[in-house]
Amino acid sequence: MATITVTDKSKVKNKEKDLKEATTSKDLDEVLHNVKKIDNTCSFVKCKKRTNDFAIECKYCKGRFCPTHGLPEIHGCGDAVRKDEKQRYLHPNTKLTEEKHSQAQTKLNMKLKQMQQERKSKQGFTNKKGKQ
Repeated sequence: MATITVTDKSKVKNKEKDLKEATTSKDLDEVLHNVKKIDNTCSFVKCKKRTNDFAIECKYCKGRFCPTHGLPEIHGCGDAVRKDEKQRYLHPNTKLTEEKHSQAQTKLNMKLKQMQQERKSKQGFTNKKGKQ
């Protein structure tokens, strides 16, 4: 369960400004080329490495980074990682599949019926003793 966080502004590029500048042209081919060029560069400030061959997308800030800056701790998502890992450690979520959930539900229903029948038979047994 990843949380999207706002990272340190000094380490991650603001691509929105670059995208606005890239889309000002009237030529569609030029706009597409500029947007692709912006998207295929590392999101770390002062890094101009291309990420079209191999990129790491951060699940916390949704930025694309080169292998050098791919770790969340390096590009400014360290607090988000700590928060996420602490959450997973304190509250591990073990979700059942639909099949296992339905199996557990039927097993529970069977157990409840069995217990209800046992109660009925005990009530009948005590009533018979009381009458004699």
